[in-house]
Amino acid sequence: MTLRDALAAGTFSVTAELNPPADPVAEPVRRTAAQLKGLVAAANVTDNAAATVKVAPLAAATWMIEEGLEPIMQVTTRDRNIMALQSELLAAWALGVRNILALSGDPLKVGKYADLATKVSDLDSLGLVRLIRQLNDGRLAAGETLGTPTGFYVASAMNPLVDTGEKIEAKIVAGTQFFQSNIVYDVPRFASWFAPLVEGGTVAGIPVLVGVMPPRSSRALEHMHKNIPGVEVDDATFARLAGLTGDEAKEAGVAVAADVITALREVPGVSGVHIMAPGWEAEAVTRVVHATGLEASTI
Repeated sequence: MTLRDALAAGTFSVTAELNPPADPVAEPVRRTAAQLKGLVAAANVTDNAAATVKVAPLAAATWMIEEGLEPIMQVTTRDRNIMALQSELLAAWALGVRNILALSGDPLKVGKYADLATKVSDLDSLGLVRLIRQLNDGRLAAGETLGTPTGFYVASAMNPLVDTGEKIEAKIVAGTQFFQSNIVYDVPRFASWFAPLVEGGTVAGIPVLVGVMPPRSSRALEHMHKNIPGVEVDDATFARLAGLTGDEAKEAGVAVAADVITALREVPGVSGVHIMAPGWEAEAVTRVVHATGLEASTI
């Protein structure tokens, strides 16, 4: 069952994140993809996340497909003009990629390339969603007709506590078909923010996968709480990681993520979760999925 089919059927779905390496080698991606296969419905392959240079997501997505793991290929507008974006998308479709997460990309200042690279601003993430909808309709940006239209399943990012209903509605009007959200720890706070979107019909028929990150330290929680807009870590979560390091911290982080997922399953309108665990993807996702008993929902 594809991710699109699972979400259409109302299955509570799990996706994860797979970060390509900087070294031009396939083995790390293949190994992680093989471990995630059967645990998640699909996995995001990131696109130069944190404005750092990594193997192109299209190559990593192709390796994932060969290992039997469905990719959600992230595409950022930061690094490509409108011609390059279309070429990348057409190549992705030709190689079997069926899901795209449209993003603007992290600011260059967060990485090492602020003085070396030029930010490309032909489109923002909303413009990219519109562009993909054109490709799905069989048209390129300059009006050319495609003999073989694409049929991408298009996702946008959702930033809890920060995004307004108007912003989310604009993404849906542009062509967004499902959302993946930023990280959530304080589920009651998220539920209060999310309820008007559900009750008002803004996300009716639009699946929402909520971001979950198993923390490995109090320091990681502190960083997210202070530096990532929309991420609020409650006092109880800080307390569960306080003073822990190494394997004890990992164990506590997995338990935190499992509890967040259990709570999110009770929130109306939540279609699933997106697990992010940079640096220990396969281990963390495996442990969290097993802890929550969600294996069956990904088959």
